[in-house]
Amino acid sequence: MKKRRSWRIPLGFLAGGWFIWAAKPTLPSILGGVCVMLVGETIRFVSAGTLKKRTEVTRTGIYAYTRNPLYIGSFLLGAGACIMGRDLVFSVVFVLSYLLFYRRVIDREERFLLSRHGDEYERYRAEVPRIFPRRIALTPLFSVVSLSQALKNREGRTVLGIVSVLTVMFIKLCYPF
Repeated sequence: MKKRRSWRIPLGFLAGGWFIWAAKPTLPSILGGVCVMLVGETIRFVSAGTLKKRTEVTRTGIYAYTRNPLYIGSFLLGAGACIMGRDLVFSVVFVLSYLLFYRRVIDREERFLLSRHGDEYERYRAEVPRIFPRRIALTPLFSVVSLSQALKNREGRTVLGIVSVLTVMFIKLCYPF
């Protein structure tokens, strides 16, 4: 896939600053948010631990149920942070921007995968839903997950991000600014 100049990183820093400034965490909001984030990270970890980038169309594990589990997990991470921060305006902007931005990202990725894998990817698209699974069984999800594959796919960075959000929320809870 051709490298494109992305506004995602600079906008992410701006959104992060806004989030920190606007957040009004409480202990219950932190606990509720962390529960949602843990579900999101579990989905991301299982996805990253299964995905073999640039080599094949991954059809096993969670990828047998949805073509975009990493984005589902990422959405839940953001939603969990929004629950922690308790700012309605930020939360609405997050949901709308996520839906708009990632729709374009998924479309672009699918065009790339179709050009790279052709009929194999076309069959996969016909068999597996883009986002919402029709059914799911837990055992096959975890049977193909590899810690080394998840780390190779840089899932450690996401865990660091979660720890950072939690740290900031606890600081804001103890020392509101």
